[in-house]
Amino acid sequence: MQNINNLKAAVIACLLILVTAVSFGMPKVKYKSPEIISKLKIPLYLNNWRGQDISGKLSLGDERYNFISEVFARAYTNKYGESLLFLILDAGNFHDPKVCFGSAGYKNKDLTDTEFKVNNHIVRASTVFFEKKDGNYLVIYWICVDKKRIVWTRQKIIQLFYSLFNKEKIGLMVRLDIPIYADKTDNAVKLAREFIDEIAVYIPSNQAEYIFGE
Repeated sequence: MQNINNLKAAVIACLLILVTAVSFGMPKVKYKSPEIISKLKIPLYLNNWRGQDISGKLSLGDERYNFISEVFARAYTNKYGESLLFLILDAGNFHDPKVCFGSAGYKNKDLTDTEFKVNNHIVRASTVFFEKKDGNYLVIYWICVDKKRIVWTRQKIIQLFYSLFNKEKIGLMVRLDIPIYADKTDNAVKLAREFIDEIAVYIPSNQAEYIFGE
């Protein structure tokens, strides 16, 4: 029962990212990307984790979601019943998760960035604790554009540059949404590190660069 509840929570968290589109401009033309997500070889089953694809639960046909090209969304559960959502969003522009969670009534608290060691380099990810009466989340996320990890300000500049010159780019937001009880964020960060340590080994290096950066 706990696994089912965790999965439902993960689905809700995944859907929250789409709510953001209502609060921002809605592009008339559907964003087109090189469609890298459909080519990624990310295993459904790992040594200690079992995944369930929930990308099909997201309908991107609505014009409000024209800024999104593809979404990778899987709920992974380990042998202890601990769950997280692994989300990769391919979009023309990105919005801070604080906006979509805030629109759903969550309070947020910025925490110290989480660091992952992937392929002998450090990935530094923004980390936010979201709190609500019916459930809390730790959200860890970063952005890669053309294999380069970037911050929010640079993302907006790059977005403008590519739009002005009609240049193609591969821009991905990578997110881990972890349902937690109370404010046990240390346990959630540890869980995230264990997951990334394991899954990164299985992703081909030429594809991992798009997700984790060079």
